[in-house]
Amino acid sequence: PDTVMVVINGALDKVRGGYYPGVFFPKLAKTVDRFWKTFESVYYLKPISDKGCFGWLYRVYPEPWQVVLQTRRANAKGGMYVEDTVVYVSEERPEYNDAVAKLVAANAEMNV
Repeated sequence: PDTVMVVINGALDKVRGGYYPGVFFPKLAKTVDRFWKTFESVYYLKPISDKGCFGWLYRVYPEPWQVVLQTRRANAKGGMYVEDTVVYVSEERPEYNDAVAKLVAANAEMNV
């Protein structure tokens, strides 16, 4: 299609990721591969966390997808700040669980 559509905060991840099971929402499930997965994210920022580490799945079109690890650090005066570290870059959008796995692995590697 040659039509441009802008969706703001459309919660497309729920539709793309199987949040709505096809058994209960068969008509919606039929549209996922044909329509919803063809959307190109222009700006995307999703918090991700697991096992005590925190970060973001981030993208600004046309840049690649990034997994960003956030680490609390202490400064010289005893105050705290957050350090952002890009731990994974990809032209293809990673699945949520893959992004979390990259985040956890990077956190473990940095804290060895």
